[in-house]
Amino acid sequence: MPLPALGAVAQFLMSNGARAAIVKFGKKAVEAAKKELNKRDSAVGDMASKANVGVKRTRGPQSIRRGQDTKRDNLMAREEAASAPKSPREEVPLKFEKGGKVKKKQKVRGAGIARKGVRPAKMY
Repeated sequence: MPLPALGAVAQFLMSNGARAAIVKFGKKAVEAAKKELNKRDSAVGDMASKANVGVKRTRGPQSIRRGQDTKRDNLMAREEAASAPKSPREEVPLKFEKGGKVKKKQKVRGAGIARKGVRPAKMY
């Protein structure tokens, strides 16, 4: 198909859609026009990406809002953590002046049968 007719098919395809273009020009002409449109789009995209090297891209409103939400959430989490009461230490071992845990091989003085005159048990 000659190039000017291909341009007309492509223009009709863009304005009326693929079904109407197939009815008017045929399936082969529409497929060729789609290929040409894809080639043109990719060429334009390549040139635009080369031209925008080093240019700061503007962020969309959704991404800006998403970033603001994240910052706000992080700030609120920090504030809540700072104002929250600190939990008490759990199961802090008792501090004795003397002694500690009795090992398996150690003996406790006074353990066993209580006899008259024996002092209460002490742990060493």
